[in-house]
Amino acid sequence: MRYMIPLGEVAEFINGAAFKPEDWHENGRKIIRIQNLNDSSKPYNLTTRNVDKKYEVNTGDILVSWSASLGVFEWLEMETAWLNQHIFKAIPDKAKVHKNYFKYSLGKALNDMECYLHGATMKHVNRKEFLSTKIYVPPLEEQRRIAAILDKADGVRRKRKEAIRLTEELLKSTFLEMFGDPVTNPKGWEIVKIENIIELVSGQVDPRESPYSNMLHVGGDNIESGTGEISGCKTPAELSLISGKYLFRKGDILYSKIRPYLNKVSLPDFDGVCSADIYPIRVNHSCVTPIYMTSILRSKGFLEYAEKHSTRTNIPKINRKALLSFECPLPPLGLQNQFTNSANKILKIKDHEKTGVDKANNLFNSLLQRAFRGEL
Repeated sequence: MRYMIPLGEVAEFINGAAFKPEDWHENGRKIIRIQNLNDSSKPYNLTTRNVDKKYEVNTGDILVSWSASLGVFEWLEMETAWLNQHIFKAIPDKAKVHKNYFKYSLGKALNDMECYLHGATMKHVNRKEFLSTKIYVPPLEEQRRIAAILDKADGVRRKRKEAIRLTEELLKSTFLEMFGDPVTNPKGWEIVKIENIIELVSGQVDPRESPYSNMLHVGGDNIESGTGEISGCKTPAELSLISGKYLFRKGDILYSKIRPYLNKVSLPDFDGVCSADIYPIRVNHSCVTPIYMTSILRSKGFLEYAEKHSTRTNIPKINRKALLSFECPLPPLGLQNQFTNSANKILKIKDHEKTGVDKANNLFNSLLQRAFRGEL
């Protein structure tokens, strides 16, 4: 019996519609973009435009982001929405695959497709290669059994991730309680342009030279949206990098300047090199702390400002002048230090929860590998 079957034979994949800024309206249906799938807090663009019904997304539909950020998602909102380009709506053939089993298979397929990624800056999957990728498709009853096991393991992962999300919310609420909304500045702090309190690290280094070739390299793909978690880093030597990179120090802030990744802000605890699409930011420690500035750069107000000033046509990004012109509140350094102390305690709790997530992920991935080798 044939168990390894190409994705294109077990499901239909519909790419989303191309919506332009002139299609956005103050009301209408939501347009699902990749950033909405990666971060539920992201605002949706709305449209009243007439769109082919094939681009309609309903509750329970499976979506696959195939450009820049790869991932498999299930639309859980009750309202109908429209699908943006660079996202597939996957319609499984119910006679061949169980829905949940198919969803896990898609995630496994994307992980196995690293060799098929194309593009220097915006990574994407080639449709033909994607559809020809084979997945393990046993009989439906076996699929249901495997999906039930994976559902339980995935439930453990989701609970652990929810605990981390709650610690992140605690950090945000602590910031707002101590300093107020940085946009409205209800506590009346002094307002300064950030060019007066930070420095954008400039001057690129050759990643082929020592010691840079053996440092960890951070690219946009290594930074998680919203949380700033860094993962999956390799050295320039391992990646065979040749173009210039920025050198950053422990305590520098890494800020992704490309839209739609403007909410990737990280505070690494190591020295390294980073992509030219990331600004290394060094604070003036005599007036501002790294954790306070990181919170400012993650704030809704700054994200809206950065999106507004990312105006380049080809690959929109915020330039140095626009970034440095942003005005933000500057509370007393003593109060910032108090916030830093509180934040460090919260981050310790978060680190503990991350250990639990890592264990849950390892269990899930082990089960996933066994399932698609026919060993579960």
